[in-house]
Amino acid sequence: MKNIILTGFMGSGKTEVGKRLAQRLGYAFLDTDKLIEEKTGKSISEIFREEGESSFRELETEVIKNLSGITGYIISTGGGIVIREENILSLKNIGLVIWLKASPETIINRISSASHRPLLNVDNPLEQIKKLLSIREQFYSRADVSIDTDGLEVDEVVKSILSLETL
Repeated sequence: MKNIILTGFMGSGKTEVGKRLAQRLGYAFLDTDKLIEEKTGKSISEIFREEGESSFRELETEVIKNLSGITGYIISTGGGIVIREENILSLKNIGLVIWLKASPETIINRISSASHRPLLNVDNPLEQIKKLLSIREQFYSRADVSIDTDGLEVDEVVKSILSLETL
């Protein structure tokens, strides 16, 4: 049983799609952000505020390394986990990496009510999303497969993943 790893920007649907996909396949579900919160006893926002982004990125790398050797999981990753080369390589070693793509406009619509997004606590979140996406797309594009989630419901994204020949 191969693992399936979902990457993509915040609001791309990684967690909801991951949970639904895990149910459909009979796999277990893991969320790297939740693993970090459990390990540290702090929310992602608290880690960013108290320790900074670089400390959070170190925790992400550690969590991914600890996942080597597992099988039968759907793994939802944090949106920035791919910005480190070693993380991309580790993810590819443990399973099929799928990039859930979404436009900046779709992302802002999906997360507009979320106050727990530390990288978007700025005056113009849409511009921040565009900026971060332009930086991260080169990393996301290294996934094995990409699926555009714009205009799709969770079950439609799950159906797209289940129809992949690489599963």
